[in-house]
Amino acid sequence: MKGLLSLLGVLALTNLFAALTPTYNDILIPMSDSKNLSADVYIPTGTVTGEVILIQTPYNKNAFEVSLPFKIWNNTLLDAQPFIFVVVDWRGFYGSAAAAVAQPDRGQDAYDICDWIVAQSWHGDRIGTWGPSALGGIQYQLIEKHHPNHTCAVPQVNTGMQDYKRYFYGGVLEQAKLEQLDALGYGLSTTVYANVYDSPYWDYAKLLTWYADDIQIPTLQQGGWYDHTIDAMMDFYKDSRNYANASVQDEQWLLVGPWVHGGSGAAYIGSNVQGELTYPTAEAKSDTMAWDFFEYYLLDSANGWTSTPKITYFDMGGTDDWLTSNADDIASTSTDVLYLDQNNRLISSFGSYSSSFVSVPSDPSPTIGGATLHSTLDQGPYDQNSLDSRSDIITFETDDLTQDVTITGRIQLDLWISADQADCDVAVRLTDKYPTGESMLITDGIKRLRFRNNDYTQSGEVFMTPGNIYNVQVDLPFTRYTWKAGHQIKIYISGNNAIRFNVNLQDGGTMYQTGTGNSANITVHHDASYPSKIILPGNNSFLQIADQGPSFNIYPNPANNELNITGITDIESYKLVDLSGKLVEQGQLNQSILSIDHLEAGVYIISLKDKSGNWHQQKFTKL
Repeated sequence: MKGLLSLLGVLALTNLFAALTPTYNDILIPMSDSKNLSADVYIPTGTVTGEVILIQTPYNKNAFEVSLPFKIWNNTLLDAQPFIFVVVDWRGFYGSAAAAVAQPDRGQDAYDICDWIVAQSWHGDRIGTWGPSALGGIQYQLIEKHHPNHTCAVPQVNTGMQDYKRYFYGGVLEQAKLEQLDALGYGLSTTVYANVYDSPYWDYAKLLTWYADDIQIPTLQQGGWYDHTIDAMMDFYKDSRNYANASVQDEQWLLVGPWVHGGSGAAYIGSNVQGELTYPTAEAKSDTMAWDFFEYYLLDSANGWTSTPKITYFDMGGTDDWLTSNADDIASTSTDVLYLDQNNRLISSFGSYSSSFVSVPSDPSPTIGGATLHSTLDQGPYDQNSLDSRSDIITFETDDLTQDVTITGRIQLDLWISADQADCDVAVRLTDKYPTGESMLITDGIKRLRFRNNDYTQSGEVFMTPGNIYNVQVDLPFTRYTWKAGHQIKIYISGNNAIRFNVNLQDGGTMYQTGTGNSANITVHHDASYPSKIILPGNNSFLQIADQGPSFNIYPNPANNELNITGITDIESYKLVDLSGKLVEQGQLNQSILSIDHLEAGVYIISLKDKSGNWHQQKFTKL
């Protein structure tokens, strides 16, 4: 099973420098099934015995002759450091192609490699492992085997876990990623397309590849805010702090930078250039922390590693610097709410009217950067301004912010949607609109409306009735971001984001078929009856509900038992909503006094609808 669910990703190589010559080239390491894997060994000159950093790759070990990690890019620097590097081609790939089998057990292969290393005269007694993406995931398969000499691990941009969400975000196939994995030789399309609904297949895959309770060694997990695995990594890190062997639960570390997954373009884990932005304070942080980690656990260095905070994470947009925490989860426990309104606005109280666009499958809105994985797509933060001229996208933005706004965690768009087709997608991109005009992507997400009830099984698939209004949540991945004062929070809403995500044909038919599909008229409702909003994980008090003008008066405020309402006539109905946007009560109001003695203490919004259909809102506090 694990062989069929091959580990994913693309190797992010470090900068290219002069070629590094292996001490031993193309050594054949015997496996327990009598086949051999090809390996290169790099031993510093003068080293008799040393500790090993093992790197297992499906992307050609020969690439490491020009690009080893941790600043070891030529023979001189190799000789100036203490570690022995063993780089092995995966079974079935490159130098190990002849060892291919139908369902390889890569964890067992890794165990056999460790056995071979231990038997060599040049090896001490410890083995560390390192590597991004596929090279990160395979470390967990070795961790599961509990080799006695496997001392510590630095897995990057991967958790090793295979589940439905790994391929289908919001019920939508991450098509570009799957195409890239096929191009790299994984051959996953047949399996993925045969399992387009959440099912026991994916449950079993997750059960087999959730390694948190297998961890019995220290790990330094490294991820990036622009990496497509970041959501899974944040959850897995928390799990590792709670389910790893009790003896090492306090020896699990996490580093998250402003980084992409890597594999195409100049950006990778630890580089300073990411997309169209540069982060000088983030450069090489992944290498320097890994180096300290390995020196402590492999060499017994008195470098104070254990005093390192458990989570080190980057504050994008604001300080552009590192923050730390010793918690197992850095997500904000508070939320801020902004409502969609007419005239493309994000405001702090209920909006009005609605906004519509037409989604055409044959002309989808293009992917511009983000957490992508495809040779033709840019990765990381890119300006989204070119999308503003498209007729199939609607945007909403705040006024210029008067203070910095910081979020940490997952963002959610809680939308009210109607369409003239039985199915469509809603894609959302969140950006930072600079005073200079650029609209830089922070993160994005998508939801297929047949799965609007968040049940991705085939039985959970429910089509829409054209014209009916439905509530749908579009989740955006975990991030840390600060919009500076003078900037604007902006969102883009469309029916697709191609080629990153599969384009919905919008015909209500079987998914992932070919065809031109149907155009869909999609409406986002954002009035007091259907308060579409973005929920931000933060505690930015000045964003909270503000009064919208003196269209009516309420007193006393704060109040205990009842509100007196003056300054407005012809009231038809009312609604009370709490600060999270939850409807508390509604009804007719035929007098100027409203009883509130039954409400819990807190802050509420009262919305009054006059006989002309206009809504008027104010905030009050119930004592």
